[in-house]
Amino acid sequence: SRGHQVALAADGVEMIEKAKTIAPKLIIADIMMPGAYGSAAYKTLQEDAHTKGIPVLFLTAVSPEQAARVVPAAEGIRIMHKPVDIMALLAAVKEMLAIDTK
Repeated sequence: SRGHQVALAADGVEMIEKAKTIAPKLIIADIMMPGAYGSAAYKTLQEDAHTKGIPVLFLTAVSPEQAARVVPAAEGIRIMHKPVDIMALLAAVKEMLAIDTK
């Protein structure tokens, strides 16, 4: 309803494959996902020239300390902790879509 096209992935492996096929402007992922954790999928995407630099917004229920251990602090990465306020999420999406990291 906000004018975005959305593709869904059931797990981290599917997230990697869809990112390679679709080349999204932003990925929203959980840190802990079935198949491959979102953090591991992110690292795989960073190793591919076609997907490197796609901004990633991680939503997670893990503690900030745990998240910092598995998600690198870098431009184009943001972590939001659950429960997520929808207005804060929409603001983060807008902000991250403005990042040109490619």
